[in-house]
Amino acid sequence: MTNETGHTGSCFCGAVQYRLRRDPMFVHACHCRDCRKQTGGPYAINALIERSEVELVAGEPVRHTQQTGSGKPHDIWRCGSCGNAVWSDYGRREVMVFIRVATLDEPERCPPDMHIFTRSALPFTPIPDEAGQCRVFYDMTDEWPDAALARFDRLGTRRLGA
Repeated sequence: MTNETGHTGSCFCGAVQYRLRRDPMFVHACHCRDCRKQTGGPYAINALIERSEVELVAGEPVRHTQQTGSGKPHDIWRCGSCGNAVWSDYGRREVMVFIRVATLDEPERCPPDMHIFTRSALPFTPIPDEAGQCRVFYDMTDEWPDAALARFDRLGTRRLGA
């Protein structure tokens, strides 16, 4: 199979490898405390894509569940060998995943469309002036391109933040 998007990725040790069948719908950098704790960095960059558009090439990630501040489950899919998180499912929608952009082979090809939860951003973490910013979460209708909203709505799940 050819990969038209050219997006491939893996965990740190390479045991879990995946391919994206198309470009993500939207990419955001989350500065919330949970994302900072989970990644060990100043924020997490997540590429939102339909689960059906993620092809496992090697390995099988293991689900680890945590509770979010909202009380909804946050399933983090990790390599069983190295423990590296490769994607998440917030709220257990199961039809969409949040690819951890840093696990892509070329993460520079997926810059954030929006920085979220900037009220929690560390003061020494610069956010580019041209980047979209939201102090908490965003309204998808206002921020997502129409084509991305159409893709999301075909999933038949509740909108993010809802």
